[in-house]
Amino acid sequence: MRVRKSCFPQGCWQGTVAVVMVLAVVGCTYKPGYLQGKSTDVPNRWTVEKVVPTRLSPDQQRVLEDRGPPMYVRFFREVETRNRVYAWIYAGGGEAVDIVWFVDGKRVDSIAVDSDPSAFSSTTRRRTRIALLVGTGAAILPVVLLLAND
Repeated sequence: MRVRKSCFPQGCWQGTVAVVMVLAVVGCTYKPGYLQGKSTDVPNRWTVEKVVPTRLSPDQQRVLEDRGPPMYVRFFREVETRNRVYAWIYAGGGEAVDIVWFVDGKRVDSIAVDSDPSAFSSTTRRRTRIALLVGTGAAILPVVLLLAND
């Protein structure tokens, strides 16, 4: 019996898989680069510990100078364009909460946001899911028919 040898050593495969997994985890975060803080119980919201002013846009720097660092930063997507939207949340001692919205680093007064962090609209996600199901069925059906005929 002949044994096939891989052209890559076992350690190379393990290292490649580990690097891909780390990159996938890093790529799935929506935390802005200018923020140092901890995640909270609310999805895509971080408690602000430190803001790095050199990484801010001019509008963000202006708000930081005028109001100081926010208590929280939260990530959303714009409903129509799916652009990244960051909400700087200023919560005072009482119940009053003030939110400053930023789209691509530019301040906006009001915006329609979606809490789903996906860059794709719900229609695109639904169509992709259907296409994957149909493609999987189309790939599995011939195999099942071939195995059933043996």
